[in-house]
Amino acid sequence: VRKIWSERRFKSHVDPHMLVQAITSASKKKFEVGVQGEAGEFMAWFLNQLHIGLGGTRKQKSSIVYEIFQGKVEVTTVKRKEKKIEAASEDGDGDKEGEGNDDGEKQTDDGADDVEEVSAESAFLQLTLDIPEKPLFRDDEGGLVIPQEPLVTVLKKFDGVTFSDALDKAGQAQRKRYRLLKLPDYLILHLARFKSNNYSREKNPTIVAFPVKNLDLSSYVAEETATSKKVKVPTEEEVRAMSVKELKELLNIHGCKHIAKDILEKQDLVETTVDFVTKSLPDLLTDKYDLVANITHESPSDVGREGKVDPLQEGSYRCHVQHRSDKQWYEMQDIHVKKTIPQLIGVSESYVLIFERKSAQFFQAHPKP
Repeated sequence: VRKIWSERRFKSHVDPHMLVQAITSASKKKFEVGVQGEAGEFMAWFLNQLHIGLGGTRKQKSSIVYEIFQGKVEVTTVKRKEKKIEAASEDGDGDKEGEGNDDGEKQTDDGADDVEEVSAESAFLQLTLDIPEKPLFRDDEGGLVIPQEPLVTVLKKFDGVTFSDALDKAGQAQRKRYRLLKLPDYLILHLARFKSNNYSREKNPTIVAFPVKNLDLSSYVAEETATSKKVKVPTEEEVRAMSVKELKELLNIHGCKHIAKDILEKQDLVETTVDFVTKSLPDLLTDKYDLVANITHESPSDVGREGKVDPLQEGSYRCHVQHRSDKQWYEMQDIHVKKTIPQLIGVSESYVLIFERKSAQFFQAHPKP
């Protein structure tokens, strides 16, 4: 990766085999040539390796990886407390019905008080979404009908209200609720399609439909941390009535004073600020995202249903990326590249989605000096 971005190399091209060899060695053959691994697991491993290689620590923004990919989520865990076990008294009280057991001990049940709720903040580099299981039906011609589920339904896991069932390390049942506190500039969504057990691996072929542009996640971010709740956007009339000092302060508050650096006339400053407030500022204050890359895993729908064939190895990966200059989408598989349209991307068997925040696009178009 360093060779790809090196300023000293005559060409930035690097043999893909070199990267694959480095990954195989660093992962201790967890990811190797000829064996398809799970893209979601690889993405998490790869980002962590890049973070460590860049000298990153547990601190926020300690590397470029954490700076652009790391977000924050609040996890609330609800589980039953361990029941208190007290030794039975020697006078035989523990032999009364409903108070004792064979070991001469008694348990105290406090009813509603035996449930505890613990909340903790946790950082993430990607969000894992569970796809609901849906049955497959056959049409009149005998073909399988693949069910669909909108991304909004899958994202309910992080709405701060819905509880998910889980098991702790000791195998004890518990319920978890997730609430997003901070979203990164580049958001990675991992759709958990594969489930493994001691005998086989199964794939959930449900298609998750999502918008390619303007994915609004504002409703999933906690109100106390949401930027849009804290900032009042001035109207065009209010901007035109501001003084030069107030206009510069407005741009400075939103980290955009550099767009007016070379402006000398007040009228030009007013028009620049009005254009910024009406067109760019609303996107900067909301959690809206556009898709920049999509990894799909395609396999026959009936593969892995009975555990006879491994659907991960049977299927194949494809990647969709957008060319920034002409906004054209391309589908890539190994050395094969062809044009595609956004309408097909949104209904593909997506596995890993990478979204870019609207504000990140603005600062790329208007880079700070």
